[in-house]
Amino acid sequence: RFIACPQLARTVRRCLQGGAGPGPGPQPLLLEFAPGPGILTQSLLDAGFRVVALESNSDFLADLQSLESSLDGQLKVIHGDFFRVDPMAKGALKPPAVSSEKLFETLGVAAVPWRADVPLKVFGIVPQQLERNRLWRLLFAMYECSSIYRYGRVELNLFISEKEYTV
Repeated sequence: RFIACPQLARTVRRCLQGGAGPGPGPQPLLLEFAPGPGILTQSLLDAGFRVVALESNSDFLADLQSLESSLDGQLKVIHGDFFRVDPMAKGALKPPAVSSEKLFETLGVAAVPWRADVPLKVFGIVPQQLERNRLWRLLFAMYECSSIYRYGRVELNLFISEKEYTV
């Protein structure tokens, strides 16, 4: 469900950096969903990333929020579930459901044309429960340019099961 191995966290961090080391400019904004205890989160922060941790499990929220308060705006922790962004239900949303409009407003990310650079990178491990449905929902939203894709291209970096990968 989350990365617990520091060596794997360093490998993922290098992949998210696009093979380039920390350059003179700032690292892109990264939305990490279900970060768990924050091992990858800490590695990303150490590399200079600005990270938004979208955590739905209240067991991990306190530690992540403690880390957030010790930093100067480099980490933002939000109680939410990436797979409950823009649910079909009408009315007020209760966490962990999240509105992409409110999320991007909180992040300070404005909509850009799809030809522009990627305004946001997303990283997470897709839960195996209802995995195919979750992946189809992401693809459908991309096709419609809705939800998180209303803001331009979004780079998805997802761990999925071998079963779904082969399909």
